Amino acid sequence: METRKVQVTGKSTFIVTLPKKWAKKAKLGGGETVSMSYLDDGSLVIVPPDWKHVERNLKLNFDGTVERLKREIVGIYILDEYTSVEITGKNLSKDMKKEIKHLCKGLIGFEVVEDTGDRVVINDFLEKEELTIARALKRMSSIVYLMMDELVIAMQEQNDELFADVVARDDEVDRMYLLISKQYVSRLHLHQPSKNDKLGLIESFYYRLAAEDVERIADHVTKIAAICKELSLSMDQKLMICQLIQDSQKSFTDIIDIFRHVEKEKAHSILDNEMSSSRDLLELRDNVEPEIKIVIDSIKRIREYAKKITEYTIDLSQL
Repeated sequence: METRKVQVTGKSTFIVTLPKKWAKKAKLGGGETVSMSYLDDGSLVIVPPDWKHVERNLKLNFDGTVERLKREIVGIYILDEYTSVEITGKNLSKDMKKEIKHLCKGLIGFEVVEDTGDRVVINDFLEKEELTIARALKRMSSIVYLMMDELVIAMQEQNDELFADVVARDDEVDRMYLLISKQYVSRLHLHQPSKNDKLGLIESFYYRLAAEDVERIADHVTKIAAICKELSLSMDQKLMICQLIQDSQKSFTDIIDIFRHVEKEKAHSILDNEMSSSRDLLELRDNVEPEIKIVIDSIKRIREYAKKITEYTIDLSQL
């Protein structure tokens, strides 16, 4: 590590010289402008003009099962270290390539650009300026809100197509979640964040936690849709479940809004009332048929995950 003395000129100008070796490598000349970014730990990152993230290509020789390969690709996607992935292997069958292409459709920015013989090439075309962590979480939350909306209508009309739509939307929530994970890991690598990304590293951490809980909420909405599609419910049962979903939907929307705006007092208020809400749900569970208990259990889990997001709001308020 090199050290430099801070010089002060005038009353308020602080000057530090740049290492000559670094300046030469960055091809800096007199009069050129460098960019500076402040990190949460107090560090200062200096970026030379026309700096671009170095493109790195990964060559992966793989002869395992398709499920193993898919897990590898998701891990590579989230790691956010490579702009291109070349996969080769003697057992890269047409079916395996089809699975790879289908998987890439669920990974925003990943696209198969070459498919020849025993070789598949995936490029990362993600434009980080377009969808920041904050925007992706907002998008995730909007999809979950819509899923709950469609679930209520599907139950009221016993509409199989709408039930299927609820289940299908879960894939989009998963895509957003993986994108947020990727963006967060990129921040850990100290890659330059999007100019539109206003979150600090600690805030990004809590957004990543919240995104995981939103993804789990979507899973339980999907589970309720799959169960209710097969049940023959009375009108009273439908009304009860629909009311519980609508209550959870309103609470979820409020909690996400409170989280995004870091409203500590509102978060405390929700948590103060959470105990009685959980007690009411447990009492209701004890007086319904076994198959409906599964639905209420999922609604209970939805509220538990929402509660965790509320607690993150209080954590963030301490920054």
